[in-house]
Amino acid sequence: MNLSQTVRSMLRRWYILLAGLLVAAGLAVSVWNRVPPTYTRTSTQILLPGEGSIPTGSNPYLFVGGLAPTADILVRGLASNDVIGQATKGHSASSVQVVRDPTTSGPVIVITVESESDASAEQVLAAMDRRTASLLDSLQAEEKIPEKRRISVVPVSFDTEGTVSQKTRMMFTGAAGIAIVVLTVLVAAFVEGVSRNRRAKRDAAQQTSPTPDDGTSSSPAHPGETSPSPATPSSPVSPPPDGDVDLAGRGEHDHRAPVG
Repeated sequence: MNLSQTVRSMLRRWYILLAGLLVAAGLAVSVWNRVPPTYTRTSTQILLPGEGSIPTGSNPYLFVGGLAPTADILVRGLASNDVIGQATKGHSASSVQVVRDPTTSGPVIVITVESESDASAEQVLAAMDRRTASLLDSLQAEEKIPEKRRISVVPVSFDTEGTVSQKTRMMFTGAAGIAIVVLTVLVAAFVEGVSRNRRAKRDAAQQTSPTPDDGTSSSPAHPGETSPSPATPSSPVSPPPDGDVDLAGRGEHDHRAPVG
């Protein structure tokens, strides 16, 4: 079956397609209303060396080149399930991503939070920022690093308003609508195939059925009986020639005459 035949067969089942499209539209609207949008907030932090690790009165941002390994350690600690679980406690629909900024070689940590509400995203992001400072202090305290030589974390940016994303919403809505449309096409194709098979069987039965008897058949009505042969008209008996009749009559007359 080529494309044009497929289109014609679908158009013959337009009522199924129409019903399916209406159901798909209704389901898509319902899913769109039920799935909330996603709010995203991001914060950026940078690590700075302690006052005792750099010359007195120098700019600490000029000495951040060697702190990239420390930032990688912090990223691994912040991305653990325990830390994220504590920050998202009470906000189960939130997700957290912690990475070192790939656009720079410096010790810049980027934390991104996605949630179903902007308020939840703000709370989780603030908790993760506090956790960064506390984790860094605990690691240095375990190593008994003097206070003046300890690395500090400084916030660079913090989103005051979440960015609305419709990605998840559109994904679920599109999946629901496409699923109903595909199911509708399959149902229409199935109904068309069943109808075509029935027509083919009916046509085949009509072609193989015997023709009705019109009275001209020479087959006997019952087995064992022979059909009578058609009657042939009897030929008229021609009279004998006159000479034969006269001779026969004359002979009979002579035979009956008395002898005298």
